[in-house]
Amino acid sequence: MYVFKEIDKASTIIERNVVNYTHNLNTSSLGIKSINIVSASISSSYWDSFNVLFYASGSPVYPNELKFAMSAHSFAESDGKQHLTKFHGYPSSSIITIPQEYYGEKIKEGSFKLVDKSFTDNAGNNPVIKDDTFGNLYSSNAHYSQSVSAPSSSANYVGNIFYDLGFVIITENDPWSGSVKYSDITKGTNFDIKLESYNTITTHEYSVTLKPHEFNHSMNYSLKMPLSGSYNTYEEFTSSILSTPYIAADFTGSEFSPYVTGINLYQYGEMVEPVITANFAKPIKKSKKISETFKIRLDL
Repeated sequence: MYVFKEIDKASTIIERNVVNYTHNLNTSSLGIKSINIVSASISSSYWDSFNVLFYASGSPVYPNELKFAMSAHSFAESDGKQHLTKFHGYPSSSIITIPQEYYGEKIKEGSFKLVDKSFTDNAGNNPVIKDDTFGNLYSSNAHYSQSVSAPSSSANYVGNIFYDLGFVIITENDPWSGSVKYSDITKGTNFDIKLESYNTITTHEYSVTLKPHEFNHSMNYSLKMPLSGSYNTYEEFTSSILSTPYIAADFTGSEFSPYVTGINLYQYGEMVEPVITANFAKPIKKSKKISETFKIRLDL
């Protein structure tokens, strides 16, 4: 009786697919936190930390702590397209933290959008902040543009987003409109955030082929013939079936084929505990005439 069989490694397929999911968040969403930094205030320590981690040029900020002398750019993988030095040393800013449970591996580039509903211009429009896919933030409807070029041009950047860390930092000092400053955006408690998460799903597909002469014996004890005699309880009857080595006559003919109810995959050399168990929705009858291939897919 065949109990174990090696899988043909040539038939194994490993695929990686990216899955994106859109999240619509707001100030009441669990874990969303906004910190408004004002120069010389107690909250300026937040900016000191972010300045060292992301914006410092590499010279020590604290002379006695050489561990802070490393280049901040190692924390931001942007291929040189993320503008960090433009905002070096700004004392006033807004920082938004987004928990990893929302974005997964990272925030998908180009999917971030922030709408602050606490502020409006004279026409009732809210400030809208987006990212440019390279880690830079810009306002898509700014009144006071630093350049006549497109809003998403480098001259109009107002901060940065660090996709894999969930940090959003608005550092621009010029106003969004005559009455609204960028440093005040998210200062209130009424803003919406839209973003897409980025997760990689790795799929392993294994092919298990059963040939006509393989696995034709059943491991189902109910096929056994009970020993002769009388039984007073169901337990005695069950014990009789388990004790006999004989199969009932109904299951010994050439037409009988067992049913496959599941497949276990084991690590090579470890045949005690399976690493994968695939249970079928319903039993499948084993064929004695043709080979049957079962495909097992595992998403990680």
